[in-house]
Formats: sequence, structure tokens, C-alpha cells
Amino acid sequence: MTVLSVRSLCVALLLTPACLPERGKAPPTPKAVAAKDGKAATKAGAGPAAGDARGGSAVAPLVGPPPAGSASGCSGAALTMPKGTVVARIEGKDVTVDDLGPELVQAEQSALRTYCQSVTSARQGALDNLLQQKLLTAAAEAEGKELNAFVQGRIEAEVPTPDDAAILAFYEANKSPSAPPLEMVKDQVIQAMQGQGGEKVLSKLLDDLRAKAKVERMLPDVSPPPMDLRRPVHAAFAGPEDAVVQVTEFSDFECPYCSRAAETLSGLKSKYAGKPVQFVFRNFPLSFHPNARPAAEYAQCAQEQGKFWAMHDGIFARQSELSVAVLKEVATAAGLDAGKLDACLAGGGVKEQIEEDMRKAQEVGVGGTPSFFVNGQTFAGNPTVEGLSEAIDAELSRLQG
Repeated sequence: MTVLSVRSLCVALLLTPACLPERGKAPPTPKAVAAKDGKAATKAGAGPAAGDARGGSAVAPLVGPPPAGSASGCSGAALTMPKGTVVARIEGKDVTVDDLGPELVQAEQSALRTYCQSVTSARQGALDNLLQQKLLTAAAEAEGKELNAFVQGRIEAEVPTPDDAAILAFYEANKSPSAPPLEMVKDQVIQAMQGQGGEKVLSKLLDDLRAKAKVERMLPDVSPPPMDLRRPVHAAFAGPEDAVVQVTEFSDFECPYCSRAAETLSGLKSKYAGKPVQFVFRNFPLSFHPNARPAAEYAQCAQEQGKFWAMHDGIFARQSELSVAVLKEVATAAGLDAGKLDACLAGGGVKEQIEEDMRKAQEVGVGGTPSFFVNGQTFAGNPTVEGLSEAIDAELSRLQG
């Protein structure tokens, strides 16, 4: 299915290439809305860190799978073979499905989850596209304008041409280690800035339109049952222990895309302060990032002293120069007790904590960083404050009414 995100719409309207956003893995297909006559319009997608907290188990309730055989439930598509089903015979002796081993069960469960998630995303994307198109079209017609002109007019009115200082600041904040000099990509940077501004304008416009319209969504739920991501004792978290929504991030301290996700997380912690939303950090240091695992060990030792988030923010702030010496400096700045830190690093306990996180990451299908999960469901959207807020707000609405 061909879809366009708000950023893609800005490309169409402003010739804005999405050249700067990056992640540690291939981006998922964005949600979109295709407007009539081949034109498109869609909805897309940092504050102080929350306090440290340790211990306890996961607080987000795990929702069980829908009844077996339900036409609207994921399990209804399982095609599970009953125990004892004969699948072959050798010299007259039966070979049953049970003989195929647990690997088949795991493979089928993984395939079912992928299928149900794909169907859910396709249906939700199609519905989002249509609803957003209708809202925007109605708003354009109310002003006597064609849709494309209406949207472009809103963007042009609210997104100014950036000055040189803003261009330089944006380039420095978003460039990758291999980025060419600013003078070579200045036009693209300007376009990306305008595209980012356009995303915010369209997001706010659609939020306002939805708030005024009576929209009822009645799609049957075919999403796969949530994965078990109960928070282990060692994992740092921000937010209340009795939260109803749990956002879990698997991250790598040396991944440049995770650095940007850290800024997103900071914004989310501020946005949802005082609300029943909990943010959990888990480690997934990639093998080709030599400083990622030592950084994770320092961060876990900081967690034992109740200073994880200070260490987390400090590491990402100095990500481009990570070394053991820098990690020690960050630890000092975060207020860690040096003796306790050395004992923690030498003890080896944090190594097992990191291994536990990595095993869980592999179990739930993490293929790169950053990877987010909302109440045990894979988040496949744009990992921005706006993108994750949509998923969080949807869960809050579902669970709280």
C-alpha cells in the first residue's frame, strides 16, 4: 500500500526531501492520507528528566488474547493444528504435529503476530487516511478552497523562511557523522526545516479539526496479544508505579538515532508528568558500537545509586566522544560515588542485567535501535514526541474511556 506521511505531504507541497531524519534501522512504512485528485494531506508526527526509580515489577497490565476463533481477534487467524494431528507417516508409523517440536510453535506465533500487526496497521492506516482526508476536505470547502491550496496556505502562513543562525543550529543538531559541509546541503536543510514546520502545522490543524468533529472509530481489534515486557527490577523507569500505559525503549548509548530518541523521551516525560504513563529504559548495545556496552554498564551502575537518568542524559550529551575516561567524567558530573561505581563495575552484576535486556529484545523481535513498545505492542510509527503521543493517548483512551 502506497502511503504518505505528513512529512511526505510537505515534500509534495514544499519540495521537502526527508533527508535528515535517521534511525538505527530501516524506517517503517508511515501512516498517511491520500487526498482526492492525486494530492495528499496527512497527520504525523524536550523537557526536564523525570526522577529515578528502581525496583518493582511491570505496572502496565498485560491484556490477554481475544477468544479463540473470534472473527475479530488475532487468535481467530491462528490455523492451529490440534495436538495429535497426523502430518506424515513413515512405514505406516504416524508423525504428529507434536513431533515437530517447540520451534514450530514459536515460528507460528511469530508469523501470526506479524500477520495480525500488518492487518491492524493496514486497516488503521486506511481509516486514518480517509478520516483525515474528509476532515481536511471539509475544512477546505468551508473556506471555498481546493484542498491542496488550503493546506499549503496554512503552512506558508505559519512556517517562515529560516535565517542563517537557525539553519546552522538545525544542521548541527541533526547532522550525522558523515554529513557533508553545510554549504553543500544548505538548500536541503532549509527544505527539511520547512518540512518539519509543516508537520507541526498539519498536526495541530488535524488535532483542532478532530476536536470539533464527532468521529467514532469502530474497527474490530485484530491486533496481536501484547508481548510480556514486564519491567525487571534492574530497569530504570520514569513515571508512576501504578501507570496504566508503559512505554519501553530498547536503546544503544552509541547509536546517533538513540540520541535523538533521548530528546524525544525527555519531551514525553515532561508532557506526561503526573499522568499514568511510565517510561522504561532497556539496553540493546549493538556489536559494532564498541563504547555502547561500557556505557550501558556505567548507566546500570548509576541506576543502583538512583542516578540513572542523570547518567543517561550525560552519556548522550557526550556521545560523539565516548570513552572510559569520558564515562568517568560523566559519572562524576552525575554525582555518583566513585567507590561504589568501581565496585559495581567490577562485580559483574550489571553485565547480566544487560544480557537479560538483550535476551528480551531478541525475544520480542528488536532488530535495531531505538525500538519502542507501548503496553507490549510494537510501535511502528515515527519515534517523535508527536508520533509516540498518538500511541500513548490511544492506549489511555482505550483503558480509561
